[in-house]
Amino acid sequence: MEGALAWLLSLMHRARFVFTGLYLVVAAGFLYADPRAGWTWFIVIAGGLLCLLFWGLVAFWSYVFTRRPSADRRDGTEHG
Repeated sequence: MEGALAWLLSLMHRARFVFTGLYLVVAAGFLYADPRAGWTWFIVIAGGLLCLLFWGLVAFWSYVFTRRPSADRRDGTEHG
Protein backbone atom coordinates (compact mmCIF):
# COMPACT_ATOMS: atom_id res chain seq x y z
CA MET A 1 0.00 0.00 0.00
CA GLU A 2 2.81 2.40 0.84
CA GLY A 3 4.49 1.75 -2.49
CA ALA A 4 1.32 2.52 -4.42
CA LEU A 5 0.78 5.69 -2.41
CA ALA A 6 4.36 6.85 -3.01
CA TRP A 7 3.93 6.16 -6.72
CA LEU A 8 0.65 8.11 -6.82
CA LEU A 9 2.18 11.09 -5.01
CA SER A 10 5.14 11.17 -7.40
CA LEU A 11 2.74 11.13 -10.35
CA MET A 12 0.74 13.97 -8.82
CA HIS A 13 3.92 16.02 -8.34
CA ARG A 14 4.75 15.61 -12.03
CA ALA A 15 1.16 16.16 -13.17
CA ARG A 16 0.95 19.56 -11.51
CA PHE A 17 3.83 20.83 -13.68
CA VAL A 18 2.22 19.43 -16.82
CA PHE A 19 -1.16 20.90 -15.85
CA THR A 20 0.39 24.31 -15.16
CA GLY A 21 2.33 24.24 -18.42
CA LEU A 22 -0.78 23.43 -20.42
CA TYR A 23 -2.64 26.22 -18.62
CA LEU A 24 0.08 28.72 -19.52
CA VAL A 25 0.00 27.71 -23.19
CA VAL A 26 -3.80 27.92 -23.38
CA ALA A 27 -3.96 31.20 -21.47
CA ALA A 28 -1.29 32.75 -23.70
CA GLY A 29 -3.20 31.61 -26.79
CA PHE A 30 -6.46 33.12 -25.58
CA LEU A 31 -4.75 36.37 -24.58
CA TYR A 32 -3.02 36.58 -27.95
CA ALA A 33 -6.18 35.81 -29.94
CA ASP A 34 -8.64 38.13 -28.19
CA PRO A 35 -7.35 39.98 -25.13
CA ARG A 36 -10.43 42.21 -24.79
CA ALA A 37 -13.08 39.48 -24.61
CA GLY A 38 -14.70 38.72 -21.29
CA TRP A 39 -14.49 34.96 -21.86
CA THR A 40 -10.74 35.26 -22.31
CA TRP A 41 -10.33 36.75 -18.85
CA PHE A 42 -12.76 34.25 -17.36
CA ILE A 43 -10.70 31.38 -18.79
CA VAL A 44 -7.41 32.92 -17.64
CA ILE A 45 -8.62 33.62 -14.09
CA ALA A 46 -10.57 30.37 -13.66
CA GLY A 47 -7.64 28.35 -15.03
CA GLY A 48 -5.23 30.10 -12.69
CA LEU A 49 -7.47 29.32 -9.74
CA LEU A 50 -7.69 25.68 -10.82
CA CYS A 51 -3.90 25.51 -11.01
CA LEU A 52 -3.58 26.96 -7.51
CA LEU A 53 -6.21 24.55 -6.22
CA PHE A 54 -4.41 21.59 -7.80
CA TRP A 55 -1.05 22.68 -6.32
CA GLY A 56 -2.70 23.06 -2.91
CA LEU A 57 -4.35 19.66 -3.17
CA VAL A 58 -1.06 17.96 -4.04
CA ALA A 59 0.69 19.79 -1.19
CA PHE A 60 -2.06 18.75 1.24
CA TRP A 61 -1.91 15.10 0.17
CA SER A 62 1.88 15.14 0.43
CA TYR A 63 1.68 16.60 3.94
CA VAL A 64 -0.98 14.17 5.13
CA PHE A 65 0.61 11.02 3.73
CA THR A 66 4.27 11.77 4.47
CA ARG A 67 4.12 13.22 7.99
CA ARG A 68 5.52 11.14 10.79
CA PRO A 69 3.47 10.14 13.82
CA SER A 70 4.23 12.24 16.87
CA ALA A 71 6.17 10.81 19.81
CA ASP A 72 2.98 10.74 21.92
CA ARG A 73 1.20 8.52 19.43
CA ARG A 74 4.18 6.21 19.02
CA ASP A 75 4.45 5.39 22.73
CA GLY A 76 0.70 5.08 23.17
CA THR A 77 0.22 7.89 25.67
CA GLU A 78 -2.25 10.72 25.30
CA HIS A 79 -1.42 14.19 26.62
CA GLY A 80 -4.00 16.93 26.63
